[in-house]
Amino acid sequence: MAFVLPILLVVLFGIMEFGYIIFAYSTVSQAARNAAEAAAQLPPQQSWLAYKDDTSPPANYPGFRADACVRAVYQAAESDDTIFAGISDGLVISYPMDDVLNRNTRNMNDRGPIEVAITYQVRGITPLFSMMRIGNNGTITLNVTQRRSLESLGRDPTKASGIACAESVAQWYQINDE
Repeated sequence: MAFVLPILLVVLFGIMEFGYIIFAYSTVSQAARNAAEAAAQLPPQQSWLAYKDDTSPPANYPGFRADACVRAVYQAAESDDTIFAGISDGLVISYPMDDVLNRNTRNMNDRGPIEVAITYQVRGITPLFSMMRIGNNGTITLNVTQRRSLESLGRDPTKASGIACAESVAQWYQINDE
């Protein structure tokens, strides 16, 4: 029993941990798929996305999620938040550059892709990963990327301007005053 029990516990904890990691990856992957679908239908403007990391946004800046298109992507990512809270904290929306022509792919002529990437840290449920020094202090980093082709460029027929996705803070105020 003294020789077999440690081996059985490692095997049992290993099965539990890897099952949990697979479940976590599946959940994060589904969140990225949901966000990519929302982004394909209402793709945010690149200029608005740049405000996320801007250290000195305009004085009248209403907040990163104020734009309807950005908010839709984040809400889609958070729609399946179950036990993995904060999935959207590591979410990045981007437009990959066209490698051949070296241009932005946010155009309807090419139906260029939009990319949603999520980086999420998962802490193990047993001390196995910590004991075996797997990951960083018992956490595993999951990186999931999903791409979709654009279906729309943020058109909204209910608005007088027909625009749903603001390109700038001034345009955001114009859209929301309609």
